[in-house]
Amino acid sequence: MNYRLTKSLALSLLLPALLAPRLRAQDNQVCFECHNDPGMVDSKGDTLYVDSERFTASVHAQNGVECVGCHLDLAGREDWPHPERLNKVDCALCHAEAFELWHKSVHGLPAEEKGDLDAASCSDCHGEHYIAAVSDPGSPVYPTNLPFDCLKCHGDPKLAGKHEGMGRSEVVQAYLGSVHGQALEKSGLIISATCASCHGNHLIQKLDDFYPRIPKVCGTCHAGIYNDYLQGVHGKAFLAGNKDVPICTDCHGEHNILSPGNPESSVSHNQVNQVCSRCHDNMALSTKYGLPGARLESYMNTYHGIAMGLGDVQVANCASCHDFHNIRPSSDSKSTVSQANLAETCGKCHPNATENFAKGKVHIQGRPEENFGAWLIKKAYVVFIAGLIGGFIAYIFIDLFAHRRRRQAAAKDQSREKENK
Repeated sequence: MNYRLTKSLALSLLLPALLAPRLRAQDNQVCFECHNDPGMVDSKGDTLYVDSERFTASVHAQNGVECVGCHLDLAGREDWPHPERLNKVDCALCHAEAFELWHKSVHGLPAEEKGDLDAASCSDCHGEHYIAAVSDPGSPVYPTNLPFDCLKCHGDPKLAGKHEGMGRSEVVQAYLGSVHGQALEKSGLIISATCASCHGNHLIQKLDDFYPRIPKVCGTCHAGIYNDYLQGVHGKAFLAGNKDVPICTDCHGEHNILSPGNPESSVSHNQVNQVCSRCHDNMALSTKYGLPGARLESYMNTYHGIAMGLGDVQVANCASCHDFHNIRPSSDSKSTVSQANLAETCGKCHPNATENFAKGKVHIQGRPEENFGAWLIKKAYVVFIAGLIGGFIAYIFIDLFAHRRRRQAAAKDQSREKENK
């Protein structure tokens, strides 16, 4: 524990006892004699108005904290009015633990070390004089209000462009249209994920530090899916420290997470193949881990892929066969694409599928060593169809040529008849 935190804890314990006599002598009424005037402003024209009723309803007032409990430089003062500029309020005097977490966060470090005035402070999130309890629906950090509180900064394009690491404002704003944001805004489900649910409250970390925790954070709500993911090939590799494997946000997105039933979702029926191909069609990754490449291309050459390309939303995609989260290699006996389970997997769409039905290869790139019989038949069909179409074209040209010859011969015959007459 550092010196400042130790000092803060000590002050938070001693402060009420030290100030109690003065607080009784100088209650808030002294302050409100001036500050309860809506027209009161400072020399710069900024308002100094504090609504006494709203302050009295605040969490501080309800817990007996007086004005001088925060504005310590006014404690014991008898000469009024006080100087225009007061010392900055130090919330850490009472909220030492929260301050220490904030101090280590992406907000606290720039504020403390670089003097960044744009960095979010206690009052930027919680307010100043009218602070409500987190459980109060009127609090800016209550779940239904929190996204809009964060968007005051993270939704501002000027701030987002000014500070590295804030991300693009439109990406953050996309949360409001996500499955989480809609559940919160339209249905009022305060258990839905908010900014704080994922990023934390005071100890908000940089993405590089936060990245290893993402699956576990998502698993806080999606426990069953998290367990499936950890049992799959991706989850096991992730636990082993492999940063190349996909995690939740790689497939579902970050702030703009949509329901799989939404056609615009990255994991919707018609888009999930593209998501999988980002890794499985990546030559560098395929070479590095010895994985078969061109998975999307080989899929698109099949009946399923052709039907998908024609807009069939019922045809099998990657997830239909390989599963969604509990993805296992075909060598695993529990894999949906192991030889022993293929008939059952195919049977989800083809009820009469047998072991023989499932024997054919799905991902075929057209090489003879994969399936010589299929390769030979395909080549024969190509030659046959090319010859057939070529024969039709040749027949048409020959017929046109013969028709022209007949017309020319007829014209010559008519010319001779005219000459003989």
